[in-house]
Amino acid sequence: MRTSKFKICKYLFLCLFIALLSFSPMVTMAEKSRESGEAELTKVRVGIAPYPMFIFWIPVHELGIDKEFGLDIEVTEYAMSLPAAQAMIHGDVDICPSCHNEHIAAMAGAPQLEQLGTLGYFKGFIFVGRKGEWKSIDELVAELGPEKAKETRLKEFKGKSFVGIPQRKPLIIDAIAQVGLTEDDITLMKFADDQKGATAFIKGKGDISIGGLPQAKRLLGMPDQYVNIGGDEILGPAGLWYDTNITTKKFITGNRETCLRAMAAFYRAIRLFDKDPTIMSEIASKALSRMTGGEFSEEDWIEMQTKYDDFVSIEEAKEGYFNPDSPLYWRIAVDYNIKLAKELGDLDSSVTADNNFLEHEKLFWELLDRKDLMDKIYAPFPEY
Repeated sequence: MRTSKFKICKYLFLCLFIALLSFSPMVTMAEKSRESGEAELTKVRVGIAPYPMFIFWIPVHELGIDKEFGLDIEVTEYAMSLPAAQAMIHGDVDICPSCHNEHIAAMAGAPQLEQLGTLGYFKGFIFVGRKGEWKSIDELVAELGPEKAKETRLKEFKGKSFVGIPQRKPLIIDAIAQVGLTEDDITLMKFADDQKGATAFIKGKGDISIGGLPQAKRLLGMPDQYVNIGGDEILGPAGLWYDTNITTKKFITGNRETCLRAMAAFYRAIRLFDKDPTIMSEIASKALSRMTGGEFSEEDWIEMQTKYDDFVSIEEAKEGYFNPDSPLYWRIAVDYNIKLAKELGDLDSSVTADNNFLEHEKLFWELLDRKDLMDKIYAPFPEY
């Protein structure tokens, strides 16, 4: 009997010893993690739409730039920026790329949205027409000169139908207003997203397409069928279009440190792009192709981000976007577009930029005062 009890005790002791041995490496790893100062990453959920500048969050994560700032970016893809913003309002994502104009259009129904720093200056809006129905803008400028070509082209828009998403309305109305035309002089054919609009245009709907840059590139990639009938050459003041990140007032209030780190990670990524865009181009072009259903090479993405888009670096943000003495100051474009939205009846007269745009400027100057984050932004890059 004692022998049996001894065997049982010996067996239990052996099991306990094996368990302790197997547990000890985990304890050691935990201790090493604490000793090395490693901290748990903060997850930030980002909702992105299929635009060349917006997908920048994907290489930010895949290259590990987010982790340098203690973040773990989790990307969710949406067909448009509007459903991404709606998901953010419902608490499904924390941040989503957008733009001033789309934010302003949403202010009446979503006052909880707030700006969260710069992405870049977008200059890629192109009116696309069918070959044979229109002269290209280059032909018109060569024939008439820039000013006369602009006036002639805009007057030709009278009675035409425009294919695009609802958020393009202020851009179109502002352009034709330069020659005395109004919303009553044109027809707006509204689609749920840019891809649906481009598909409808290809099938013969409308006279003019005004979609996103991927859709414009897709159409103009068929030069025997479509021509560029005007872009920056004919746009009005609303053509000063800033892409930005947005979030909610609640997220900024409860996660201010995370917001600062997210802004810092983005500015570091822009530094990397300016140094060598090819480091990111494979990741970005594959993501853009997948999300749009198109075929975009690395060269295509780099061209879009340099010719039609312009990332705003931290230095450019300081000297331009956040500088009240600069013509590039964010408030100039925002105030103009809010005024335009009120004239079109899309915003209540009481709405001002103070409602939803002030916090990102405060965050920017806070970031410049954070030596720890600024050191990380300007740290040497590793080999990628």
